[in-house]
Amino acid sequence: MSPIRSGPLLPVWLFAALGLLALLLLALAAHHAVRRCWPWLLSELTVLLALGSAHVLLFWQPYRSGAVIPRGGGDLASFFYPLHAFAAREVQAGRMPFWNPTQFLGAPHLANFQAGTLYPPNLITWLLADPFTYAWLEALTLAHFVWAAWGTYWLARAFGHQRPAATLAGALFASSGFMVAHLGHYSMLATAAWLPWVLAAVVATVRYRSAFAAWAGVPALACMVLAGHQPILLMGLTLTAAVAVFELWRADRDARVSAPDATQPPTRVDAWITRRVSRWLWGADAAGERRVSRWLPSLGVVLPRALPLVAMAGLALLLTLPMLGPSLLLLRETVRSGLSYEQASAFAVQPIALLHVVLPTIFGSNATDFWGSYSSTEIWGYTGVLALLLAAYGVVAGREGGRTRRLWLLAAVVALLFMLGPFASLHGWVYAFLPGWDRARAAGRAYLVLDLAVALLAASGLAALLRGYAGARPTHAVSEARTHSDAAGLASAPVDHWSLRERVALQWGLRGIGAALAVLLLVVVPLQASRILVTEEAGNRPVILLDNLLMLTLWLGLGLAVGVAIWRGVLRGALLVLAVAAVLLLDVFHATSPFNPTTADVLAGFRHEQVIDHIRTAQAADGPSRVDVVTERWQPDTAMVAELEDIGGLVDPLALQSVADYLGPARADRSSDAYRALNVRFLIGDVEQEMPEGYREVARDGSGVVLWEAAAWQPRAWIVGSITPLTVRTPAPGRVEIDLPAGHAGGTLVISQADYPGWSARVEGSQRTTVTPDTYAGALQSVEVTSDVQRVVLTFTPQGWGFWLAMGALGGLLWLGWLGFLLVGRRNASWRRRSGAVRSPA
Repeated sequence: MSPIRSGPLLPVWLFAALGLLALLLLALAAHHAVRRCWPWLLSELTVLLALGSAHVLLFWQPYRSGAVIPRGGGDLASFFYPLHAFAAREVQAGRMPFWNPTQFLGAPHLANFQAGTLYPPNLITWLLADPFTYAWLEALTLAHFVWAAWGTYWLARAFGHQRPAATLAGALFASSGFMVAHLGHYSMLATAAWLPWVLAAVVATVRYRSAFAAWAGVPALACMVLAGHQPILLMGLTLTAAVAVFELWRADRDARVSAPDATQPPTRVDAWITRRVSRWLWGADAAGERRVSRWLPSLGVVLPRALPLVAMAGLALLLTLPMLGPSLLLLRETVRSGLSYEQASAFAVQPIALLHVVLPTIFGSNATDFWGSYSSTEIWGYTGVLALLLAAYGVVAGREGGRTRRLWLLAAVVALLFMLGPFASLHGWVYAFLPGWDRARAAGRAYLVLDLAVALLAASGLAALLRGYAGARPTHAVSEARTHSDAAGLASAPVDHWSLRERVALQWGLRGIGAALAVLLLVVVPLQASRILVTEEAGNRPVILLDNLLMLTLWLGLGLAVGVAIWRGVLRGALLVLAVAAVLLLDVFHATSPFNPTTADVLAGFRHEQVIDHIRTAQAADGPSRVDVVTERWQPDTAMVAELEDIGGLVDPLALQSVADYLGPARADRSSDAYRALNVRFLIGDVEQEMPEGYREVARDGSGVVLWEAAAWQPRAWIVGSITPLTVRTPAPGRVEIDLPAGHAGGTLVISQADYPGWSARVEGSQRTTVTPDTYAGALQSVEVTSDVQRVVLTFTPQGWGFWLAMGALGGLLWLGWLGFLLVGRRNASWRRRSGAVRSPA
């Protein structure tokens, strides 16, 4: 077992090295030769480093102290760390982790979508981290916050925001309540981190006719799929499709507005399309042909922009098939093959929990002290009160990109209704009528869309503030200044100023904040304070409420001060950006920064060295066997970390249904033949439990865990009706070697291992075959052997693996070919421009 780190995740020497590297990059980008070639490089590097610095300030505790993440361990320690530890061992041994024998009688590992086996950042980390420790998983998890910030920055830039506003959007989304609350859900976080990149590729492809954006979007979309979280992937794909449709519609509308009277004579292709579509829809009808002909201009605008998106989706699908194909085959065999609406709407946001939007810690400051009747990690999405106010200002006062602002306002409203689950109708309709959503759980995760929308709308609000005229001069002063500028010949550089709508929105916004502050300070806070003084209620919940109210008052006061300074012209330019970013990030950081760090040992439940060593010694002497766990002091997935084999494990939605059906009745009666067939030799309990009959204590450790050994236990493989002992070896996961003694009678060889398509048996070179007997409810494997068979070797390869791998390779080749085509086209265009420039003087 790897020790939990005792020092900071980012040591002093590494912190200093990274800082020095950042300074060197900035100095290199500022060099005149570099700026002449790439004038944008210095600005972009500054933004990326600023977002990285904000990330370090948010997670300063794990980076610069001994704190680890997340508080309580959560799924990161109990679920994802064992998965990554197992996969890292396999990859470092030069094997692809097809099969995981350590839990539930064995299960397909590559096909387990949440494992993210083919996700490139995972593979790179597993290759670099030798040995793979929990600190590596922490670093991998935190890196996705930086990646999400950079992706949101580029998304905001694709929507037309300038760097300051786009930078604020990136910092807000990466530090939002959804991202921080789900820090322990690694696959969910990784999938969400790629969503802004995919959206940025879609927007740039359509809005700027950039085929390179679509090409770059292929690996982004593939990584979003491979990251391994189905509900967030489904939500992200739905949002991506909506944004793509919106952008195509917007492009068509802009084309109509820019050239409303432009008419081109129909070509032969246009006429052919008109006739074919008209006959398909209305038959040979002249009126139908006129209808279709009116669509052709839109088709000419939409089709060239839509085709790169189709190519992007198709290539990403091909690239992900090596993992997606086996995962889809597994999905039919799992306990999550279908969900009732009650299960699908679990962890919806109760209306009272929306108080989190303005009072983030009213029900507890983190996942371990939460006192509500629901999980805080699933219903928490605090983005900051000031960010909400700035987003509202962006919606009302924005001068440009009105359609885009309305899109994200609509997305926020839809997400809000969706995450209410059964408290609103929208979630039920989506569950009933949209394919795939009947298998997605936890409606509260729609906070992802809400927090992203707030971040982008807040960027619009900052952009509106930056456009404001420096100072609240009367309108005639602005007109007079513009007149003098025109007289001086400077009409091409007009003075920036607020529009009337922006002025009114800011003025009434400041008044509203002032009124809210007055109510809080004069009414709400005194009443709550007086209640605390007279109440005898046990606990500190009234104090928690007062703390939240006081912090809300503080942030509104800071927001009002900054707003008044902007109104009076005291803050402008860079000072305005710094002041707004500071108060907004302080607001969100105060709630999200302390949400997850802890100084406790989150791996304590895995540390049972004495018991583990005894099991390993026994297995080395007597062959493979399994354990069964009946105590909570033993982490359910310890076997995966310690290289043991357990008949159970942590609850996994992708566990095999056939195994679950078999294990339930078998574990209810440990004296039954069905239980003995599970190859259980050791039972793991604790000192407070009574030793079961038929077992003896063989080891215990300081944590109170006790190891009991069965007096009689069934071996890993046997021939039905025979007591002939067999020699079984498991040299690697996904491979079982069985030696049969000479003179055996033959018959049905049963292997105590989960039966799943992809296992094949080689019997002395005969044809590969695997048979499952009805005797064991379709859960265990068996092979028919004759008396002359002396060796059976079983191996596992995902069903159709060769085909899925070939499709992935084809996708990679097509993606590289697309890049070559784009580079050749760009070179030819550059050559034509240079040739035209040379010939034009003649």
